[in-house]
Amino acid sequence: MALFKLAAKASSAAVHRTLNRPPNGQGWLQAVNAPAGLMCRPAKVRDSIELFAKAYQEFPDIVALNQIALAHEMLGEFEAARSYFTKMRQHALSEENPAYVQAAERGLARLS
Repeated sequence: MALFKLAAKASSAAVHRTLNRPPNGQGWLQAVNAPAGLMCRPAKVRDSIELFAKAYQEFPDIVALNQIALAHEMLGEFEAARSYFTKMRQHALSEENPAYVQAAERGLARLS
């Protein structure tokens, strides 16, 4: 659980979602395949991917798969994102979780 919290914290530091206030600091870029104003720091996004992957290995939670897929999509790494959205869909189907099945299918649709 501690690893998941670290991953969530890293993800939070990597993404800026406020449209009316520019992010502070350097290294912010417009996220790929995202609405205007969604900014990210690619190096920190990669750190969050790594931490969520470790958290998923420790405890396979569908939320980690979702965060990894979204982060890859944000960086423009569509094949990796597609792979994780597919894993997420399979995981959600096995858990009978319709919300995450729908989220995975929407993610896959965005990548098509």
